[in-house]
Amino acid sequence: MKSKLKIIERQNDTLHKLNEIAAISDISPKETLRKALQIGTEYFGIEFGIVSHIVGEDYTVDVQFSPPGTLFDGQLFALGSTYCKTTLEIDDVLAIQDVTTSKYTGHPCHRDYALVSYIGAAIAVNSKVYGTINFSSASARKLEYDKIDDEFMKLLARWAGSFLERQLALDELSLTKKQFEMIFENNASGIILIDEECQILMVNKHFSKIIGFSKEELLEQNTLMFHLDQMAHEMTKQQVGDSNKDSYLTMEHQLVRKDGENIWCEFVGSQIEFIENKKTVVWSILDITIQKELQAKLEQQATVDFLTDLYNKRYFISRLDEELSKITRHKNTTVSLMMFDLDNFKQVNDTYGHLMGDTVLRAFADILRQYLRKEDIAGRIGGEEFALILPDVGVEKALILAEKIRKAVINKTVYLHNMQVNFTVSVGLTDLKYDDVSYTKSLDRADIALYKSKANGRNRVSIKS
Repeated sequence: MKSKLKIIERQNDTLHKLNEIAAISDISPKETLRKALQIGTEYFGIEFGIVSHIVGEDYTVDVQFSPPGTLFDGQLFALGSTYCKTTLEIDDVLAIQDVTTSKYTGHPCHRDYALVSYIGAAIAVNSKVYGTINFSSASARKLEYDKIDDEFMKLLARWAGSFLERQLALDELSLTKKQFEMIFENNASGIILIDEECQILMVNKHFSKIIGFSKEELLEQNTLMFHLDQMAHEMTKQQVGDSNKDSYLTMEHQLVRKDGENIWCEFVGSQIEFIENKKTVVWSILDITIQKELQAKLEQQATVDFLTDLYNKRYFISRLDEELSKITRHKNTTVSLMMFDLDNFKQVNDTYGHLMGDTVLRAFADILRQYLRKEDIAGRIGGEEFALILPDVGVEKALILAEKIRKAVINKTVYLHNMQVNFTVSVGLTDLKYDDVSYTKSLDRADIALYKSKANGRNRVSIKS
């Protein structure tokens, strides 16, 4: 579990780095991709990173990040001699930890170029396969690739495809007005043209599809009509006012579709001379709702216990530390801490199986949720151990709540298939103190109280002041 959390944290850190480099306006698009490849090689812990462009059986290295004297931009290979050909054939992420022990033993890429480890995915630009983003190494990767790596690789491919789409769109916008209007309308990205007051001057059919309004409904309207709030609108207006011809504008906002659905969109804009003596900005807009949902899912996995949907130990401890800091600063603040241990839980697992044990754990988590206020913090901190932080609640009131939870557990019967189980819980209760050196002092007191409940016959609440 700990290693999975570290992986998720590393993914989130990598996503933040990608977003940061995409916002840098003083480097070329090619160098932006190279920095992204560098980040990818660091993430996967392997040597080579490539964005390729594939036409027929020709494989061209568009951009690479590699040790000096190995690869260079523009290098041409036969597609059949690369792992990327297999990637395109399976139409999915291809991940090879060690080709010598895989079903791809004897692959031309290993035979011709001695590449042992690989992970790659296809890049789509304007709904067509452009090439691949891939990472490889001459040595086997220490860790096996897993589903999290696959999902992250897909996210990288989407990011690269979106980036290339935007660059192609923005490059094309330097053409003549007539050509601009044709490209504007038919571009696969959503595009709008606005003035410095955020009035919509032009809009293409793809943005109309993204937002759900017709072109007629959008023209000569203000972008406020689809911004989620006034603040986002003002930020857009400010960016347009501050823009210049030599920089790209980048931002992410939630927009409101005509049907009321909120979607996340990424904006990349540039000032253009479309109307004489009037500042106008063209925005290339992508729906990134799926990416945002995936990122949110990754962040949730880093904080939430997968079995009970309560907070995991790591996040719970961080919140406990925060509450202790508040008490240290404001000595009149009251916070209570409970620890719970399901009685004879090993016996449940041994007698009825681990599936019943998991069902009991989820049942107890559901009981906790019934008694939680919005500000309370509940977590699973061990196998059958749980804890609860109660801000602004003294021990006396916390004791009443603990008894309610204990009695609710007594009255709960858990059913699974043709089996049923009743269980009890022991509770330890304390309060956080301003002179606690660290959160461990508070946890130790709650644990002492919990041990007292277990020693005195279980199914009871004890207090340690």
